[in-house]
Amino acid sequence: MERTILHAGWEFIQSSTEGKDIGYSKAEWLPAVVPGHVHLDLMSNGIIADPHLQMHEIGVQWVDQEDWTYRTTFNWSPSDFKQQVLRFEGLDTIATVLLNGTEIGKSDNMFIPLEVDVTGHLLEGKNELRIEFKSAIKVGNELRDAYFAKDGLSDPKERFDERAFVRKAQCMYGWDWGPRLVSCGIWKPVSLLEFNSRITDVWFRWEDEGDTIKIWAETEQEGAGEFAFTLEGPEHEIGWKGSEVIRVPKDSVSYWHPEDPTCYDLTAVLSEGDAVHDIQLLTVGFSSPKLLREKDQWGESFEFEINGEKIWARGANWIPDYSFPSAISVRQYESKVWDAKGLNCNMLRIWGGGLYEADAFYEACSAAGIMVWQDFPFACGYYPDDEEWQAKIAEEAKANIKRLRNYPCLALWCGNNENHQMWEQKWGPAENHPPRYYGENLYFKTLPEAVNQFDPGRGYISSSPIGTSPEPQAQGGWSGDNAGGYGDQHNWDVWHGRGDWRFYSESNGRFSSEYGFASSCSLAVWNEVVGRSAEKDNYRNPVYRWHDKTGKGYETYVGYVELHYPVSKNVGDWVYYSQLNQRDALRHGVEHYRRAEFCRGSLIWQMNDIWPVQSWAYFDSAANPKALAYELERLYDDVLISLVRNNDLIEVYVCNDGREEVADEVTVSAHNLQTGEVLASKDFEFELGVNQRAKIGEFSVHGLSVPDVIVYAQSGTGSSTFRLLAEPKNARFPEPAPITVSRADDADVVTIQVTQPTVDLMLTLNGATRPFDMNVITIPHAGFIHTMCEGDLTKIEARSLAGVHPVIFTRSPLG
Repeated sequence: MERTILHAGWEFIQSSTEGKDIGYSKAEWLPAVVPGHVHLDLMSNGIIADPHLQMHEIGVQWVDQEDWTYRTTFNWSPSDFKQQVLRFEGLDTIATVLLNGTEIGKSDNMFIPLEVDVTGHLLEGKNELRIEFKSAIKVGNELRDAYFAKDGLSDPKERFDERAFVRKAQCMYGWDWGPRLVSCGIWKPVSLLEFNSRITDVWFRWEDEGDTIKIWAETEQEGAGEFAFTLEGPEHEIGWKGSEVIRVPKDSVSYWHPEDPTCYDLTAVLSEGDAVHDIQLLTVGFSSPKLLREKDQWGESFEFEINGEKIWARGANWIPDYSFPSAISVRQYESKVWDAKGLNCNMLRIWGGGLYEADAFYEACSAAGIMVWQDFPFACGYYPDDEEWQAKIAEEAKANIKRLRNYPCLALWCGNNENHQMWEQKWGPAENHPPRYYGENLYFKTLPEAVNQFDPGRGYISSSPIGTSPEPQAQGGWSGDNAGGYGDQHNWDVWHGRGDWRFYSESNGRFSSEYGFASSCSLAVWNEVVGRSAEKDNYRNPVYRWHDKTGKGYETYVGYVELHYPVSKNVGDWVYYSQLNQRDALRHGVEHYRRAEFCRGSLIWQMNDIWPVQSWAYFDSAANPKALAYELERLYDDVLISLVRNNDLIEVYVCNDGREEVADEVTVSAHNLQTGEVLASKDFEFELGVNQRAKIGEFSVHGLSVPDVIVYAQSGTGSSTFRLLAEPKNARFPEPAPITVSRADDADVVTIQVTQPTVDLMLTLNGATRPFDMNVITIPHAGFIHTMCEGDLTKIEARSLAGVHPVIFTRSPLG
């Protein structure tokens, strides 16, 4: 088979007759960036400003009210191939395709490819290909009106908007962390396929038979030919042909596990005699994930198991990594996934308002050992679910299940995000909700049938959160699906409810699949947003408030931080204090869940950002780790030390969620914040088995001056944590002394000398934290800190809770 990528020479034009004057003729074709979204092409031609900067989002809303057309030309000449197919990997979204002026196909789903057989329709020489996109907003409203009329629904209807009627990433319509940039465009490659025979699907199958592993493949093809397979692993190759079933000794294969993610390369070759028609390369593995939901003394469990081994899931929720997903690169996916692995994550949940992600994402997760929980793309709304829509969604589900089912990282399918909870609790005015749960036919019939047919054995839940508490109003009014003792829980009662993160410790969630606390992005991102240094700006000015979509009310959001931290005087303060408050919040939450016998998973909301914004993410849009990210490596380590203050006692806990028993000791000491003097100290020894957690002792702080003391705990293996006895805003820190920074000429390791107790030392280069692999560091006495850093050390900025520290750079060795 021959594949020609049609990537060059595309042009685009505004094709509707409405809209404002934007400074160019609507009949003037402009060069396009392909694959891409129309906003990116308008930016590259200087027609619009970057909607991620300043408040430009407001000024580009007209783009989504217009229709847009793309065109290109390509040359073709006849060959020995019998068949020609145009393949559009992804069109976003309402598109009509014309070849040489004749309509050849339509697409109304961003999530599935469109293929058009053009055999006999290509011209020798030059051919013109046009793709006409209609406004998704206009089409969505037209479809909504027609559906409402058919079903006898009247306005207003809560959470049953035009986005429900267009199969595209729902967050592009705006979310509480993202802009409204609906857009359209050619978001994945377009190619001309020429072949006599081709592979259309390969499904790697295996079964554990005790002492042996049974291996085979199920295939689909167009045209003649026979299959041959090669499975290449870390130790040897296995080969077989066609529908043959082979058996190998069980100990000759390596199972996939988050801590030992062995992947295999499967090569499928379709051929006739000596003629090879097609080749496919797939990443596969021996992974058998299960979701366990079993009755117990706390209610009903929610726990993952891989190949019979129970897993304490540690991770986060993943949203699309950019407002225009056409621009997300393979390198970007790989970098983010390995960032997650570096923080000891073993699971990412692909949230239902986003995408079925690119293959590069699942390839990286499989290699890194990160389980993937995949939501189908439905979120926080009602959806049409008559027979016509069931057929559309069945096609979408089939295409994506078949694409993703071979990846060993795939752990769970989920029908939607929060739709069941929304219906159950009647979010917003109850009288404006429709008379039934629109979408239920999809989640209870169409999607589980597709999973059972195309990926049998993989877990499926109809919604997240999911659970069936026998109590109709459990846990302070959170009912049914989000009760806490049953299934998974989205713990938004803290951020959206009671406000102070201390209430995380009241959760009895069996698996906390969403919970988070918002904070500012990095100073480096703000500098980009405003186009200059933002450090001394007023963080309440309109630009900074515009880049807060949390819907909390800005003063309420600020008040959450000021419960614990000093009042911010400027953007620099706000970045620092809000990020520390987020870190404290999730430290409190994660440690609570990991100490609890009843909980088996923590997925923080959220890992990444779609644009420059104040949000719950722990990596900002420029991939700068926030304070929480640096803490997460410790919080998600197999062995966790946790300190809990109970009046004059510090309770010391240890959790072991690794695969081996551990024996270690923890030294807990109280230090004077000004001098570093040790005021009290105690050693604790412990032994813990796999999946065990225990309180190993208590440490008294009776009689110590609360504003002047830091309690510091360190294990024999070097893991450490701390607690201030006072709120940070009330603690008495010394005046910030200079810190000295040194690096050998041939090394990336940076040595930092501090001459006083230093709490939450944040290092930046031009406002960015990413150059530092270890950051937001606490040391309870004078000493040395070592971190990796790439960049000009003479430009390091440093601040701690004591204030901004002068930085002295020296080439002389320290320590």
